[in-house]
Amino acid sequence: MNKHIIIIFTIKCLFSLEIYSDFASVIDNQTTYERPFLGGFNKPKIQWVDWDNDNDDDLFLLDEDGSIKYYINNGCLNNDCEFILNTTSFYNIENISWFYIADFDLDNDYDIVTQNPNNLETMIYYENNQNNLVLIDILATDSFEAVQSDPVMTPTFADIDLDGDLDFFTGNTVGTVTFYENIGFVDDLPLFEFVTNFWEEIYIVGSSQQRHGASAINFIDMDQDNDLDLAWGDYFQQSLYIIWNNGNAYLANMDIENVISQFPQNDPVFTAGLNMPSFTDIDNDGDNDLFVTVLSGAYGFQLINNFIFYENINEFTLSSLNFIKTVDFLSDINPVFADIDFDGDMDLFFGTDFDPSSFPWHGKIKYYKNIGNDNNYEPIWSFEDDIIIDIDGNNFSPEFVDLDFDDDLDLLVGNFNGEIHYYRNIGDKYNFDFEYVENISNIDLSGYSTPKSRDIDNDDDLDLLIGHMNGTLYYYENIGDKYNYNFQFITDNFNNIDLSFRSSPELFDFNKDGKLDLFVGSGYNNINYYENVGTLSNPAFTLNELINFPNLGNNVSPAIYNSEQIVGMLTGVSTGGMYFLPFENDLFSDLNNDFIINVYDVIILIEYILYNYLPPLSTYYLDINGDFEINVIDVFEIVSIILN
Repeated sequence: MNKHIIIIFTIKCLFSLEIYSDFASVIDNQTTYERPFLGGFNKPKIQWVDWDNDNDDDLFLLDEDGSIKYYINNGCLNNDCEFILNTTSFYNIENISWFYIADFDLDNDYDIVTQNPNNLETMIYYENNQNNLVLIDILATDSFEAVQSDPVMTPTFADIDLDGDLDFFTGNTVGTVTFYENIGFVDDLPLFEFVTNFWEEIYIVGSSQQRHGASAINFIDMDQDNDLDLAWGDYFQQSLYIIWNNGNAYLANMDIENVISQFPQNDPVFTAGLNMPSFTDIDNDGDNDLFVTVLSGAYGFQLINNFIFYENINEFTLSSLNFIKTVDFLSDINPVFADIDFDGDMDLFFGTDFDPSSFPWHGKIKYYKNIGNDNNYEPIWSFEDDIIIDIDGNNFSPEFVDLDFDDDLDLLVGNFNGEIHYYRNIGDKYNFDFEYVENISNIDLSGYSTPKSRDIDNDDDLDLLIGHMNGTLYYYENIGDKYNYNFQFITDNFNNIDLSFRSSPELFDFNKDGKLDLFVGSGYNNINYYENVGTLSNPAFTLNELINFPNLGNNVSPAIYNSEQIVGMLTGVSTGGMYFLPFENDLFSDLNNDFIINVYDVIILIEYILYNYLPPLSTYYLDINGDFEINVIDVFEIVSIILN
């Protein structure tokens, strides 16, 4: 008798969604953004390092969410540089306000020192061990005390004495510089000796004799005399200080009598203050170019035009106020998609936090019309207009639904005050015309109301789910009908979901089982996915931790984009921009993306089950039947699709 042993491989794993930074194009007046969804920048602290060893400097950027973003430099042509976002959470380092990457142990790879998230005045050292960063310990002195830096400072390292190792410098609140000399390596750690907190008798005081505040410093040989000069951004300085080194590479002698206070001297940078200088030869022409990122100091907040590029053309010449070109509307934007003109494609809208172009400052709703697809079958959105609404306030969160069942899309608007305002479309499905009706049910939540209207209980009318400042979800059931709503408050703690601060819901059948699942963005807890394990009429949402989201930053506001070509999620974030996360391929089950479902797709799936070999796509695509397991059942499913 022949015995056949059948082994079924079942793999339960994290389904990792990834940011797709090349998705779509956005046209805003005369500017075309080829990579519109890079998240925006508010207070970017940057460093240039050739991490991938391809002879150009990549970009590392830390913003207000406390995580390091890594952008791969794919080259520049005529100052038009292509930077690809590789990760928003470099080695999962988080909750820091400064970092420095260098080869500290002189083994020809890059290590990193960061602020210690558990004690912000100290710093920790990560050694690069075969491309894995290993946390070693807190940096210390030869007297066994921690090397310290005021938490508001952005310090730096430099080999000021040309002895082959990196010394440490940090500013002080009184306007001086503290110097720790690197005296060698002990127990896999660089060891430092405290020298002085008044290095070279430098004393920087801001305008009007105000006290010195936070600083961001960097050393660079700007006058090509083979020693390191000091570039200094200060909280009370709208330009840059430059302190020349009149000594030599071994012994610094800083010229404190002739400090440059406006730089570049031919065309000084002028911002809201606390400018961070950095240098790299971005155009590979043999000289260092200047970048100034604005951290915002005593003169307000500069949340755009804050990544300034000066090309070195014999002198530093202003080239751009926004070196990385991406959609950026200052802070906290809430996207939503709707086919507002009934032409068969999804238009893009987003509410903004505030708009300083007119007074008083308040939020706006931006309308970008879908004007077709590019060569990659991805949408092109072009700015049409601001939607005029008759309410003041900030942080608008729009939602488009046919609330009165008259075959056109009406508008709901949440805002900073926690209200939900209703605008009826008195136009038609091709040409909208919104007329204000009311603040629905006199809703007035804790703040930052973000409405989503869906038929949650499957009774053929639209209910209301609202995120708000406290991090829970409010649920209002429509006890009227699809023509005349009557929202009745049910709970302020829907499904016991609590993300602590600024919840923002989105509903979508993610696992393809015919029921609405729930995504909830948050202020500080990224985004969570809740699978609907209930029924159509009685939904029950349970947290599904198999879905792994990349770090998206703060105040995450999700919106589903659903087209025949691609399905995914666009998320607004606190830095005024957005990220796009694709869910599935152009053709469902087309695993190799050749627009044909055939035996080659079956082979890809089997290779993953047998050998854990994963081609360059998310594991989400391999789960053909949507049960969050990848096994032989998915093979049967895809074969069935081919045969049918």
